[in-house]
Amino acid sequence: MKLWEIMGELQTIFSPKIAENWDNVGLLIGDNMKEVNKVLFCLDVTQKVVQKAIDKNVDLIISHHPLIFSGLKQITNETVHGRKILKLIENKIAVYSIHTNSDFAINGLNDFIMDKLNLDGEKIIFNEREFDDYNPIKNKMECVHSGFARIKILNEEMKLEDLLERIKESLGISYVRYVGNKDAYVRKIGLITGGGSSFMYDIADKIDVFLTGDLRYHEALDALEDGRILVDVGHFESEYLFVDMMEQEMSKFFDGEMIRHFEDEVFKLG
Repeated sequence: MKLWEIMGELQTIFSPKIAENWDNVGLLIGDNMKEVNKVLFCLDVTQKVVQKAIDKNVDLIISHHPLIFSGLKQITNETVHGRKILKLIENKIAVYSIHTNSDFAINGLNDFIMDKLNLDGEKIIFNEREFDDYNPIKNKMECVHSGFARIKILNEEMKLEDLLERIKESLGISYVRYVGNKDAYVRKIGLITGGGSSFMYDIADKIDVFLTGDLRYHEALDALEDGRILVDVGHFESEYLFVDMMEQEMSKFFDGEMIRHFEDEVFKLG
């Protein structure tokens, strides 16, 4: 399958038009006419990912976090970033990144993680929107459907302590951080994967508890004094299953080899 054909399908599922303005998504390295037989999915394009792609003759890496994010003025062997990019280009390995557009897309990462928690209740898409947009690769108009946070209204309220255990068990992680009383009961659960704290005030009056990653001290302190409940799942921990989601989505149209790569957590507990 040609890379441009894969890009067309990915644009249908995860339209770049719903990515945040500051984001950098899409094809970041590579020739869109390249034939793709092997794809590797990852959260971040690390040195391990690059070497694994080379060793396994991968044609395309699909990452959640963009390899090229802020402005680059040099690509040299003097930096880790430069060495990774040079290796990828030298080995003709393409890189395609799907970041906030995968978070916000319907059936994207926010939905995938919320569904993974297997909570009984109604799921609501906050700030839901639909619009028609032109897909230049497929040469046709398509309906784009997205929304920011996901809110689950449980059929029956549950104790925060039980929710914390459900999160750890469902996502396969060993711990979470939280703000609030673990004996409190919650029914309306908000979620944004990754570092979604900038959205928590938009839905604060609609939820009992907010799940995200990368919560800062003063955000947590303000929430505590305001009587709100926050759960910091972790940035990596809330998004590493992007790999599973992408394998699921790609299998619908790609019949080549798909390789999943899971990195170790960045932060360790001492």
